[in-house]
Amino acid sequence: MKSTWNRLALLLVTLCATSLFYAAPVSAQATRTWISGVGDDVNPCSRTAPCKTFQGAIAKTAAGGEINCLDPGGFGSLTITKSISLICDSTESGVLVAATNGFIINSTNAVVHISGFDFEGLGQTGSAGVNGLYILNAAAVHIRNTKIRGFRNGYGVNFSPSNASGQLFLDNVTISESGVASNANTGGILINPAAGFSAKVTITNSLVSDNINFGLKLDTTGIVGSSINATVSNTVFSNDSTGILVTSPVNTGTSQLFLRDSVVTHNTYYGVIASGPGSTVRVANTSITDNATGIAMFNTAMKSYGDNYLDGNTTDGSFTAPNLVKK
Repeated sequence: MKSTWNRLALLLVTLCATSLFYAAPVSAQATRTWISGVGDDVNPCSRTAPCKTFQGAIAKTAAGGEINCLDPGGFGSLTITKSISLICDSTESGVLVAATNGFIINSTNAVVHISGFDFEGLGQTGSAGVNGLYILNAAAVHIRNTKIRGFRNGYGVNFSPSNASGQLFLDNVTISESGVASNANTGGILINPAAGFSAKVTITNSLVSDNINFGLKLDTTGIVGSSINATVSNTVFSNDSTGILVTSPVNTGTSQLFLRDSVVTHNTYYGVIASGPGSTVRVANTSITDNATGIAMFNTAMKSYGDNYLDGNTTDGSFTAPNLVKK
């Protein structure tokens, strides 16, 4: 009998000791979470108990998962360090910032989808935002159905990856009122990969307007061994200081732009500039009109497929290869 009680006592001691070192497993992150203008970040970000901000929701969302917006709201700035989809097409998803970046994306292998957003950089207030989207590292970033404006202290989109083969896709995106005259390194869109890395860019069905310095800038200045390959179609560059600049000086990298089915108009200085021996610009079925100078080349060539409209500028300029084969 005594032996039985001893065994029971030993079992109780063992169970108590084990419980001291037991920790409940961390709740699994959800593959889909929700935010709402009237949510709370202490919530689990479920459909019935949504979070308040993207920053609150992303911590509760699994890598490769999706955050959706239930209703209109200002959901705050965000740093993204994993694959994620932020989809808010059915309502108003606002990101309003002053003197900082809207979203920062910094993850070498991340695939990020952003859709249905309104980024406001408060450019008219004297305390403008820096970059609407600042992409330091990513495998691929897809931005669609989005407006980005007022980032006077930087760019609407700053794509400066330091990882191999970063890709950027813009579809149905409006970028406006970014850049400031006192800083030439500001404007609408910057494509500027780090030394030794490449950037591939596709822009479709978009509007780039009313930006200071440049609407779109492809630039390898001071960067050795980098490459940019960009395709732009069905896009308007209007009322920028210069619509498009493609520059790759000697002993830097290479920049290639294929511009087709687009309009470049009402730009204060130039429609399209190609500069440096590492730059290649090809243009097809595009109207370049009502700019101070339509096109200009410096130590490089700009090639045409022979179906462009280059007229009505104060100075039109001329393509160097007007007879590329159309297929």
